[in-house]
Amino acid sequence: MLVRVDHIDLKVPHLDDAVEFFTSVGFQVVRRMAERGSVEMVLPGENQVLFEIRHDPTVEVTRIDHIAFAVDDPEASVDQIKAAGGTFSREHHPTPTGRTVSNFADPHGGKWQLAD
Repeated sequence: MLVRVDHIDLKVPHLDDAVEFFTSVGFQVVRRMAERGSVEMVLPGENQVLFEIRHDPTVEVTRIDHIAFAVDDPEASVDQIKAAGGTFSREHHPTPTGRTVSNFADPHGGKWQLAD
């Protein structure tokens, strides 16, 4: 089931400018992933939500791509979301970060993700 907000994925037109801005307002860089064109950042303190800032040359402004939820039982969470009307574009997909994610849309087309 859903446990907490895991991360918020932002698409930005200029990665370096975005990282500089978020750093100037208190965020800290956790990891840079050149192969993904992204930087993971958090606010100081324990149990902060991770922000993945990703370069996307097709956007003109910063926008939220999706919000991801940590789950304690990935199979049951997928089943629960399907039963509620969610549709998955991919399930239990391994990522370069070493995690497994499942991407879904709510009945109104909002993009979300499960991360385990």
